[in-house]
Amino acid sequence: MSSFDATNKRLKTIHERIPAFPEDLMRLLRMTYHVQKRMKDLSNAALRKYDLVDASYMVLAVLYGSENETSTASTLGESCMEKPANLTRVCNDLETQGLIVRGNRPGDRRCVMISLTDQGRSLIEQVMPEVWGRTTRAYDGLTPEELRLQERLFARQLENLDNI
Repeated sequence: MSSFDATNKRLKTIHERIPAFPEDLMRLLRMTYHVQKRMKDLSNAALRKYDLVDASYMVLAVLYGSENETSTASTLGESCMEKPANLTRVCNDLETQGLIVRGNRPGDRRCVMISLTDQGRSLIEQVMPEVWGRTTRAYDGLTPEELRLQERLFARQLENLDNI
């Protein structure tokens, strides 16, 4: 029995009760949620020993991939898909651990800049291979063509969502 079977059964029941219910599309949506949750769980399993969670890992990874390993708080929040209040909490924790520093943009005290510290850079370089080693297993057995197709389909979905 698949871990998705119970969800699939519920979707069928809803469709029986409400024939207009878009069962196929809702199945895809629920599968997306399940994949996201499991990927986050795999990531958190690798991060636990570093006293990190998915949100803090994402902040470090986004900073690591940013020019000069620095970002504005608003750009960082958008990139990590975190709300300002949660981003503040995550950054407080990371700053306490010495992994990031916050300051102001020169000439604009209102703009908060967040940067990796040397310790943060060292940690993300150590952690990233463990995370991708676990999470990329989700793509085992997919051909390069299937991966490109999935990427194109996700890109179209994201474009549709951007236009809502």
